Amino acid sequence: MDGNFTSRRAGLVILSGLPGSGKTTFANALAARLRALHLESDAIRRDLVAAPTYAPAEHAAVFGRLERRAEFALRDGRHVVVDATNLEGHDRRRFVRLAERVDAVLVPVRLTAPEATLRARLERPREGFSQAGVAVYEAMRGRAQPFARPALVVDSRFSLAGAVDLVCRLLHDRG
Repeated sequence: MDGNFTSRRAGLVILSGLPGSGKTTFANALAARLRALHLESDAIRRDLVAAPTYAPAEHAAVFGRLERRAEFALRDGRHVVVDATNLEGHDRRRFVRLAERVDAVLVPVRLTAPEATLRARLERPREGFSQAGVAVYEAMRGRAQPFARPALVVDSRFSLAGAVDLVCRLLHDRG
């Protein structure tokens, strides 16, 4: 598949995965390929508050802003990649409803890797906006719930190119 990608409908790609699973790396590759808007919850959180507390009110503000930006872009015909842990069904539900509301193609993607790989990644200094380390991983690892709809599962130990191609094809075929 070449680098030119067109679709009749905008697409919303919802990423999900534990800290260190490769969500942002995947989102960057996919957004570049699609020329999509990459909305990273960690970046929005850092923009809103200097010292994140992850309190419910802060979480609501972050995801409210993320949803508004996504809706604006989708209504403008742009593809959007939502980069957040989105581990539980209620975390993803707002984006599923958004896709339905604006008639966007929805592609859920779960990023994963073995626990040893995740821990090794989280023990190294992090690049980007995420502040998650092993302690955050420990707090979140039991919260992952299965998707209520089919989702692409990507093991981030391997090349992401095939998964990026597949998401592009899914958006094109459904759009």
